Amino acid sequence: MLLKQLVLYTVGTATLMISAPFSNAEELLVGKTCPVSYQNETIGMLVFSKEWYHSSRDNASYIPGDNATGIGLEIHVFANDKGHLTGPNLASCTRYRLLQVRSTTARLFDGEQAVQIDIPDGFSDPFYDNSPLEHGYGSHLTPTDDRDKPWQGQHSRTSTVAIYDTPYVSDAYGIEGENIDVTFETCVVCERESRYDTILACGTWGYTREYMGGLTGWSEPEFVGVQCNREPSLSFQQVLDQSNRVDYSYWLNWRVSSQNLTN
Repeated sequence: MLLKQLVLYTVGTATLMISAPFSNAEELLVGKTCPVSYQNETIGMLVFSKEWYHSSRDNASYIPGDNATGIGLEIHVFANDKGHLTGPNLASCTRYRLLQVRSTTARLFDGEQAVQIDIPDGFSDPFYDNSPLEHGYGSHLTPTDDRDKPWQGQHSRTSTVAIYDTPYVSDAYGIEGENIDVTFETCVVCERESRYDTILACGTWGYTREYMGGLTGWSEPEFVGVQCNREPSLSFQQVLDQSNRVDYSYWLNWRVSSQNLTN
């Protein structure tokens, strides 16, 4: 089924933001959709693709191989007619962003924390949709690097904002006798120029590599399916508030965000 048909079934008016359905084998395969709302109004959706598997960002496939060490997802935001930046724009967003927090039980690189904002060192803000991370806005092509993607070449996508994430943990970073668990919380942020930003909706997802022992080490990843949340978790909020990697937390009004999401 084409994405346009899936979106219509799930969210309805969000299809107004999609200029054309995707076709052929390179279409976006939808795994989970989460509603994005503001003050009880649905203004779009957060879409997670079907997961795929790869071996340290190579040999990607929708079927996990014995040497797979990570997974991959496309994550898209589709604003509908009420959330379109050039339309009614009920939330008064300047643009939509994607912000992600990662937690892991694996060994850490120097300077890393077990739970942290999922960005490289040196970023000036916490959003994943920034170079050199793989992302796109509006009508765009998928990333040039297709080694960790289950397709060849570049293909068209049309969404408000998108990220392409291909995390992995090699055996060298596993802790003997323990599973490797990696969890992500990905949230849509309404970024504003003259007011506090608001987190609108989130999805949690991840994978587990079971410790097998002996020469096997750890198994191929087992995907932990997406769970939709109307508001960021307490852990997510604490990571932003306490992070010394970026100074962005000041611009999130958590009290207003919680009221908007729980009404």
